[in-house]
Parts: sequence; structure tokens; C-alpha cells
Amino acid sequence: MNDNIDMEVNTPRDALSLLTQRIYSKCGADVLPEIEEAWYKLGLALGKRMKKKLPDNDLDTVAQFFVDTARKRGTKADILKLDKKEFHLKGYNCALGLDGKGKELCWAAMGCDRGIFEAATGSKLKMDIIQSLAANDECCELFIELI
Repeated sequence: MNDNIDMEVNTPRDALSLLTQRIYSKCGADVLPEIEEAWYKLGLALGKRMKKKLPDNDLDTVAQFFVDTARKRGTKADILKLDKKEFHLKGYNCALGLDGKGKELCWAAMGCDRGIFEAATGSKLKMDIIQSLAANDECCELFIELI
């Protein structure tokens, strides 16, 4: 594991990502549940705030707002499918700086996105990470389905 993890920190989310990477580097897979829980709780808080800004809490509305916000932060993303039940996205840069750090770390950090979508839609969901830059794939590909 690499202890020389460094990244630019401009936001609280960046700081959590840096801490996530450093803790995972030192402790390994045993710490993944705690990492996921912290990210999920952050996502729930963000999703609750997001919900207040939206005209409705349908998945398509939430997902479009999520993508628009990510694009404003510089994330290049393509929506492959978007409706009230399913959301399929491809992203071409990792906003959390997890490139090459491993899919299991990606899954834990994506607890944030699960929390955002669950809180903003008010629904449980199934999320599948099809591809991940963290796993050295060519892109991140995410599929979310309401259950």
C-alpha cells in the first residue's frame, strides 16, 4: 500500500477523500465498512439539502441535478439512460481522486452517492458500479435503479 498519498484539498469532500485514501493505505480492507459509513452519512446530509432545492424528488430530477452539479465542478459525464426508475451514467474523471486505488475503495466512497440519491429521492435503490477509474477502467460507469 502506498503511504505517499497526496492530493489538492479545496473542499471538505476533498479532505474526506484524502483521509479515506490514507486510512485505507494504512489499515487495508478491514476499514472499508467505516469508510463507507462515513461517506454514506455525508451523502444523506447532502441529499437532504439537495431535496429542498428540487421541484420534485423523482429519480430523473435528482439525477439531472446531480450531473449538472458535477459538471459545474468540472466532471465530464454522459447520461446513458435517465427516467423515473433508472439512471445510467458514464464519467471520465474521478472527483474523489481515487484513480487506480481499487474498486473496493471506490465502492466504499460511493456510499456518498448512495446516500445522496436515497435521501433526495426518499427511496431505497440498487447501485451497480460497472466500471471504475479506481479499478483502472477507462471510465466510471454507474447504474442506479429504484427498488
